[in-house]
Amino acid sequence: YMGFLLACFAACALAVLATGPPCGASVCTPTIDSHTEVDPVPGLRATAEIIPDYGTCAVTYRGYRWYVGWGDGITNFYDSDALMPGQQLYTYQASGQYNVTVSYCARPGGASGCCENCMSEVFLITVS
Repeated sequence: YMGFLLACFAACALAVLATGPPCGASVCTPTIDSHTEVDPVPGLRATAEIIPDYGTCAVTYRGYRWYVGWGDGITNFYDSDALMPGQQLYTYQASGQYNVTVSYCARPGGASGCCENCMSEVFLITVS
């Protein structure tokens, strides 16, 4: 039991940097709607409009997390009980091209969950 808790804690700590370990087929997987956008905006900034879809998740499922990896080593995330859109604005330190990764995940147990099933999409942007 203690080994499971330590493994769970380690997996949750890693989730801050990237999506966590997959849960397997017993947990649903939400999808990213085609209207999701990541766009550069003036002033070395970018905006992400994250539009999720239920995918294989039931409307009654609770426990989601979305991530935005900005392509420069920084990742933001947000936990939500219900499936809902998200919006982020980010400022870069330098102009250039960045691969921004958007992930939407089903996460049993919500913020304290130890695994997640995710769908990810990568957007190439140029900020200046």
